[in-house]
Amino acid sequence: MRPTLYTGQRHRVLWVVGVVFSAGLLAPLLFLGAARKGIVPRTVPAGYAVAIYPIALGRQLLPDPGDWISWTLATVVLTAAVHAALLDTGRTPGG
Repeated sequence: MRPTLYTGQRHRVLWVVGVVFSAGLLAPLLFLGAARKGIVPRTVPAGYAVAIYPIALGRQLLPDPGDWISWTLATVVLTAAVHAALLDTGRTPGG
């Protein structure tokens, strides 16, 4: 039997909302917990950390002509939120 990440629908909603409203900063922590339970490979939290944290930092430090940093960050955050929502349904994005 596969371990579950969420204890219920409310827990899932709180995590997904937390990922979105934290500008993705909670996503690597969520997926680290999922990796520890064997739900996702350990590369998933590392991938989200490598994608989200530099983009969030770059948004503060770099010029952002055309808002490309903001759009990139929004795309990664929404991808993480969808991935988190699908974790316990037996589906994964792209599969």
